[in-house]
Amino acid sequence: MRIAVEGCMHGDLDTVYKTLQYAEKKHGFKIDLLLCCGDFQAVRNEEDLESLNVPRKYRSMNSFWKYYSGEELAPYPTIFIGGNHEASNYLWELYYGGWAAPNIYFLGFAGVVKFGNIRIGGLSGIYNSRNYYLGHHERPPYNESTIRSVYHVREYDVQKLMQVEEPIDIFLSHDWPLGITDYGKWEELVRRKPYFKKEIQERTLGSAAAAQLLEKLKPPYWFSAHLHCKFAALVQHGEGGPLTKFLALDKCLPGRPFLQILELESEPGPYEIRYDEEWLAITRRLNSIFPLTRKRANFGTVDLLKEDCHQWVGSRLQERGANPFEFVRTVPCYNPSQSGSSGSFSGYPRNPQTESFLQFLELPYLLDNMSEPKDLSYSPASLLQSGSFDDNSEAIPIDDVDELEELAEEVDDEETMFSNKKKESEISRVYNYLLSTSTPRKARTLMERRPVVFSVLLFIVVLHSVAASPSSSSSSANLSFNFYAASCPSAEFMVRNTVRSASSVDPTIPGKLLRLLFHDCFVEGCDASVLLQGNGTEQSDPANRSLGGFSVIDSAKRVLEIFCPGTVSCADIVALAARDAVEMAGGPAIQIPTGRRDGMVSAASNVRSNIVDTSFSVDEMIKLFSSKGMSLNDLVTLSGAHTIGTAHCSAFSDRFQKDSKGKLTLIDTSLNSTYADELIKQCPADSSPSVLVNNDPDTSFMFDNQYYRNLLSHRGLFQSDSVLFNDERTRKQVEDFANDQVGFFESWGQSFFKLTITGVKTGDEGEIRRSCSATNM
Repeated sequence: MRIAVEGCMHGDLDTVYKTLQYAEKKHGFKIDLLLCCGDFQAVRNEEDLESLNVPRKYRSMNSFWKYYSGEELAPYPTIFIGGNHEASNYLWELYYGGWAAPNIYFLGFAGVVKFGNIRIGGLSGIYNSRNYYLGHHERPPYNESTIRSVYHVREYDVQKLMQVEEPIDIFLSHDWPLGITDYGKWEELVRRKPYFKKEIQERTLGSAAAAQLLEKLKPPYWFSAHLHCKFAALVQHGEGGPLTKFLALDKCLPGRPFLQILELESEPGPYEIRYDEEWLAITRRLNSIFPLTRKRANFGTVDLLKEDCHQWVGSRLQERGANPFEFVRTVPCYNPSQSGSSGSFSGYPRNPQTESFLQFLELPYLLDNMSEPKDLSYSPASLLQSGSFDDNSEAIPIDDVDELEELAEEVDDEETMFSNKKKESEISRVYNYLLSTSTPRKARTLMERRPVVFSVLLFIVVLHSVAASPSSSSSSANLSFNFYAASCPSAEFMVRNTVRSASSVDPTIPGKLLRLLFHDCFVEGCDASVLLQGNGTEQSDPANRSLGGFSVIDSAKRVLEIFCPGTVSCADIVALAARDAVEMAGGPAIQIPTGRRDGMVSAASNVRSNIVDTSFSVDEMIKLFSSKGMSLNDLVTLSGAHTIGTAHCSAFSDRFQKDSKGKLTLIDTSLNSTYADELIKQCPADSSPSVLVNNDPDTSFMFDNQYYRNLLSHRGLFQSDSVLFNDERTRKQVEDFANDQVGFFESWGQSFFKLTITGVKTGDEGEIRRSCSATNM
């Protein structure tokens, strides 16, 4: 039996099939089966494109629709798994697997089938620790959050595959098993893909779930894709144990290694795709705990070793046969001769294949169950409570290589556009539009669609106002909006993507990045001096040892050095990352100027006298803020940063004392006694120094005005928080912000802007560091 394996399809079925037909003709052999390792893009019509998580400009029908409509027939039986660029609404119809088109079979979110006597298993999607333990709560139509999470691998599907005991011959996963690079020539891989190096060294490159399955199933062959490169490895399972030949393949492009043909010993053909008895038994046994909300599946309620289920399925297959149920079209197909939608249909239909499959196994149809509202906002707090991510993790996995490659293309495209003088008339037209824009939403849409044009125009509009501001220092006046419009047009986009990726893994990241900015700007000015490592640097002061978010800045810097080497300062990355972190946590979207240079000095001795201590009085804070050119309004506004983030117990220990029995008692009468009791439970007298408490006990990962409402109810975590409500000079503003989130957000934009231009270095001052942790000297 000859089997062809393809990496990422990206909807280009025509090219792959023609390539295989050419290979058959050239070498004189017959290919029996095609396997695809994800990003198949089974897009049937324009509606499906809305469920495809790729930038809108990259969405295209490609060629799958021809095979769905019957215009073309796949020349080879084709089996595929899902990746992270899929028509997720269609694949959800076929959650258990089924024909996506005649002769094209989807293996399901997890599945095992037989082809002749060869057993083929697979796991769709990519691994993300944030969503791994959640149930399948997403339903079409997807919102901005669920369209990104629907393809994340879930524990339920992995555990189904972990029940497989009979040998698997071939296994497919979209992303690579974690640690697989240990078994191949990873040095060569890093030479081709240098941004993989850190993830390999930190053991974050790949899927932990796939690694678990590799250890359990030990198949002779394992194929993956996702990272758009070819990589081979040989895994020895224990001394003298079985071998797994691993191969990752590229995406379908000319000159790229996207195909591999192998020959396996098998029984004589003809071969057909058939249901697998053991897998059907596992599916039937575990369907009762199918998690359809965010709640984790409860595996303790089922008997995983029940044998009669296997026998029952076997008898059913003998009666009916093992061929999958027939393909049925469920929606109108794309018609290239028509503009717009190819037909009207309402809702998201049940797929008759899935209905027949479940009836065969005598199982209920659950896929359209919806016990939670479709537009329910994604709650990082709920993930923290369910333990679905590592609290202390700041690792940023390579989640989407497609985005990195598209980013490179965007850089090239925008640099060309920027340098094209023929665009002057268009710039003039859009400039007039910008001046007439009456809402931030319109301006934001323009910024997203034409970022370089927007940046140039915005620079023209604000240049004079920034330079003419009497409060602007000569250094801050040298900053400009979108400073990198010509030298690195996508700089802010790259930082934003890094922050978004990190925050999706660890929702404490926004708080860490915001605190990092404060501790940087208040000491030597916003010059990234806090990032420098070494004896006697700012990081070595005890007040800075609990800072986090450094790996996010380092990751953004690595990507920027790939596309724009020696161009973007670490100081700008810190400021942009904090800005984006606030927005991603639910705060306001604001613009800040760039052009900061990195400082050369970082001294621990400068830290304590330049940062707010949690025991400060209002007078002490006013004195410090005033020295930085900030007002009383800025003090109250920027204190609102405590609406997100965490703190160590020692940061508020001065509000308690030990009694004769060694237990903590409240001594600060300005603190709500009920809240104090909660804090004592979280931070008892003998608690570990590593214990963390949320700054805001109610909406700890949402940037909102809850901080001020907490102050009104005497639930400010720090003494420096509580004094803002107790002091007549600041009480009114606290009350106003507690009752008006819009007013707080408006004030935040102004005060945050002032914070980010504090003591900046520009022009010939400082340098552009190659690495954020060390100066260039």
